[in-house]
Amino acid sequence: MTFDGVRGTCPRCGGDQVLHHVIGMPVLEAHESSPPWVLWEGCVGPGPERECEECGHGWQPGDVGVAEEPEPWDDSRTVQEHPGDPAPLRVVGAVIVRGQQILAARRAPGRSAAGLWEFPGGKIEPGESPQEALARELREELGVEVEIGWLIGRGMAEAGVRDLHLDCYWARLRGAAPTGSTDHDLLEWVERAELAAREWAGPDVPIVEAILAGARPRFRGD
Repeated sequence: MTFDGVRGTCPRCGGDQVLHHVIGMPVLEAHESSPPWVLWEGCVGPGPERECEECGHGWQPGDVGVAEEPEPWDDSRTVQEHPGDPAPLRVVGAVIVRGQQILAARRAPGRSAAGLWEFPGGKIEPGESPQEALARELREELGVEVEIGWLIGRGMAEAGVRDLHLDCYWARLRGAAPTGSTDHDLLEWVERAELAAREWAGPDVPIVEAILAGARPRFRGD
């Protein structure tokens, strides 16, 4: 048994001090050649397979984005043709803050969930961390550069035969504010309390609830 993993980044804080807890008994060569951030746990693992030394977050790699390649899935196939559960559709969203205001985006006519409000973002592509995907999506969608902060939480919904997992992160602008969007017909900066007055897309609702309950922006180094 040899180790060929990538250290990766924390899905909560974005830090790169990630420990890998590996279940199994390695051959001597693998044990001696493994980097110090690989911890061989023997036959029984202590819990989450990944752990961030910076923020203490623990997680299973298969539950985060597509840092590990997901099970291939063809939406044209039926459940009978593919009895296993399909990999979730992984998407990320940004709660962009500017002072005491938060950016809300309304889905444009002709798009799914048209007229509902959401936090801008998009799909995670293979090989991207959630933070990398979110920065790319905001660049493409809003034409802005941002600093990605900590994970706020996850909203879930159904996307055809697949589950949709929306992970939302705090974000703040590095430069000018967006003036338009490729996916939305209206962008508005609103106060925290004003979020409740809008009709939100289903996956975004738990994130709005967390913000209204007192979740505060958090960024590395703050």
